[in-house]
Order: sequence, then C-alpha cells, then structure tokens
Amino acid sequence: MASEKYYIIHLEDNPDITERMAILFEKEEKISYEPVFSATEAFESLEKALPDLMLVDLMIEDDKNAVSGIDFIKKAKKLYPELKMIVLTNRGEQKYRYELKDFVEDFEVKIFKPSVYKQKILDFLYNH
Repeated sequence: MASEKYYIIHLEDNPDITERMAILFEKEEKISYEPVFSATEAFESLEKALPDLMLVDLMIEDDKNAVSGIDFIKKAKKLYPELKMIVLTNRGEQKYRYELKDFVEDFEVKIFKPSVYKQKILDFLYNH
C-alpha cells in the first residue's frame, strides 16, 4: 500500500541519540518516529498501539532504577509476542546477542554514522 506509514518506537534514555534519529527520519514520509525515554513510557506507548518496529537500547535508566534493556525486551516480547524489535546499543558483546537471539530481529552496535543503521531499519520495515 503506497500510503502506508510505518510506526517506530525508540526506547533510548539519551536524548542526543533520539534527536539524531528523529532528524534521520524526518524526511522519510512513510516513517512515524516516537522516542521514549524509560521502560515505563515504552510500555505506555505499547498499550496504545503496537509499532511496526521497536528500537531498544540495552542500558536504560527507568525512573530511579537502572533497568536492563534485556529485561524490557523479554517482558515486552512476553506481553506482545508479535512485537518486532531491533537492539541499538553500545554493548556489542556476543553474550547479549546470544541471550536475545530469540527475542529480537536484529542487533546493531551504535556507530558514529547512524545513517548506516537507518538504512537497515528502512530495509527491515519495507521488506517484512
């Protein structure tokens, strides 16, 4: 469908990163990008509408407690089995990739050229 708009929720506690991502997607007419800054806020957004894709950082601050993105991913997948998620993180250790392989569609390490994973995100949305 030519008029279809894809909805992305991005769980990331660093506003500098979400601001850069928002700039990347602002010219994409088919993308609606929503940053959320805590697991609590993310679950509130998920209750309203499931996105076509959720981007998740592994190290997030949730209110006063440090919450693992890994825990969020597992809980979100249990509550919303059809939810598609891609990890965007600075933590590239193989153990995280292995632990999350059954929960996420992809695992990307944050790089200085976010346009690289922007293209991967668009490819995922347009081909799934």
